[in-house]
Amino acid sequence: MSDFSYGDAAVTVTDDIAASHREAWAMLAGPGTWWTAAERLAIADRARRTFALRATPPWLRQLPETEPGLSAPAVAIVDKVAVGAGSIDRAWATEAIAEIGDARYVELIGVVATIVMLDVFAEASGVARAPLPDPEDGPPSGERPDGLGDIGAHVPVLDPFPFANVARALSLVPEANKLFRCVSVPTYSAAGFSSLEWDTPLSRPQVELVASRVSAMNECFY
Repeated sequence: MSDFSYGDAAVTVTDDIAASHREAWAMLAGPGTWWTAAERLAIADRARRTFALRATPPWLRQLPETEPGLSAPAVAIVDKVAVGAGSIDRAWATEAIAEIGDARYVELIGVVATIVMLDVFAEASGVARAPLPDPEDGPPSGERPDGLGDIGAHVPVLDPFPFANVARALSLVPEANKLFRCVSVPTYSAAGFSSLEWDTPLSRPQVELVASRVSAMNECFY
């Protein structure tokens, strides 16, 4: 398993970010709530291969239409989320969810989003992508949380919820939400998040400017 030390990175990577990457890697190696560890790693592998071809026109991407251990609908969803999330609408999501189930859909998105974040970070840092870990044995837990509600999202989410919608987008599968947020939160925010004065290389307004630009480029509806 990669140690995510970032000793050869082109930029300084703080200890909390490196630790979050190690934590995510350990979580990816284990069984999830609705997918086995082998299936989760198959999703991650397909997502990173698809994302690596994001600058290539879709009709020129040489990827197999099927993947061992994954259904054809799951592969199609991985590809869409990895490189075409901006074009996802309710009609597409409804059909995709009907194919694999709402909770499996949410967990798949959590895995794809996490591996894409880690690979983008590696590219930006000038380091090689970490090889995927070996899968651990064990069945998915199959646990569905209490307190779910329909707030108009594509899937049920925890309701009420004390934080922004983006923080509960994957709350139908708490483990998937934890996986995603363990990487996204330390990468995006710093101590004293509500304050505009951060003692970090980038100020809070600068971070928000970068985040807004990235969101716009990715057509993020949040």
